[in-house]
Formats: sequence, structure tokens, C-alpha cells
Amino acid sequence: QNIQFEPVRRMVMSVLKEIRISDSLALNHRGKTPVFVDVLPSASDSPYTTAETFNTNESLVIVIPMYVETYYSPGKLLLPSLHLRAARVLVLARIQETENLHHTYDALEDAHFDALPHQKNNPNASRLRNQDRRSLVNAVHDELDFWEVYASTTRYIAGDMFPLANCTFFSLLGYMVHRGFTWNRLGGKRTWPHLQAYYLRVHERECAKRAPPQGWDAPGGANIFRT
Repeated sequence: QNIQFEPVRRMVMSVLKEIRISDSLALNHRGKTPVFVDVLPSASDSPYTTAETFNTNESLVIVIPMYVETYYSPGKLLLPSLHLRAARVLVLARIQETENLHHTYDALEDAHFDALPHQKNNPNASRLRNQDRRSLVNAVHDELDFWEVYASTTRYIAGDMFPLANCTFFSLLGYMVHRGFTWNRLGGKRTWPHLQAYYLRVHERECAKRAPPQGWDAPGGANIFRT
């Protein structure tokens, strides 16, 4: 959105998570990212002073961009204007629809880690039965079939510009890639070509390069999709 800010990257996937230390927990008691810390402007009709700050915490990457658009009026809007009714509703619908993939993937990841032996340092030593893992992976793949259709019709999810829905969907897709997702169905068939092209297109954007947490360039320690 082309506003000036000071980025602070934290280790979120390491054993000693920097987001769980005291200064991070003071910003977000859940120990999650992203967190946007803003200085509240002083005004004659405002009870705030410039010394006071306001934290915006979230997990779906929706609230922070909308906050920026509301209070900073950036040149590029991620949510279409009110008069663009169809485009605006489509973006909002895609944001909500991302939760389908979110829940489907979470079922796979939760099953993987729930099946880890206690006090086991190898994150890939999950005892999840292979047939159960394959069923959960197939559910993720089936959900991605819907998004392949969306990616085949427009340059980005929900439009040819870069609307807000991409902030939610790409964040989840990028996390899945970090956790071992590849563009092959079980059995090795290459699938989702438009979705892969979309992923690479967004991945090259400067905002996508700056957004991941520290250490994200390396593959995740646990391969959730390994069968």
C-alpha cells in the first residue's frame, strides 16, 4: 500500500519463538503475528497524545490493510470502492472462502502434530497412519481445485488487480508450501498450473518478499504433506 513503516521481523517457526518473549507478548498476548503498531495522532478533539500507540493484531491479514486504507488513504486500494459493488462483494466473498482452505489444512497439520511421540525432537516422526494422512491431503487438494478455477479466470484471486483477498489466500498458500506442499497430486500428477503461476506471480512482488518472518526462506522442519 506504499506507506512508510518500520518492519520488525521475528522468528516464528524456531524452537525458541521470538514472538513468545515478553516484549512480543506485550504487543499481542496470543504470541501471534502480524502486529501493526501505530502512533495515535494528537488533535484538539482527541483524548490521545502522540506518545500513545495503538496495536492491531490479527491472523488473516485483513484488518491491518483495512486500517491502513481507512486512516492513511494510500494511493492503491486493496478493497474496491463502494460503488464497485460486484467487485467489492467478490473480494469479501473470497476472503471468507479462504477459511475453507484454512480449516481443511489445519485438520491435516493438527493430525500430524497430535500423532508425534511425546518428547520427540524430530517433527517428521509423526505416527499418523499413512491412509489417514492421504485422506487429509486429498481433502486439501480437493479444496485447491476450486482455487485453480479462480486463478484461471483472473490474474489474481478475485480480480486482475491485487485485491485484499490475496493477502489472506496467499499467506495461507505460502505457509502450506513452507510445510511441504508441492504442485503434484498424490501419485505424482502435476496439477493446478494456474494456481502455481499465481503463486509465483505474487511471490515476486516486493510486499511478498518483505512479509514472511525471519528464517522463512528455508523449508519448514516438518513436512506435513509427506506420505
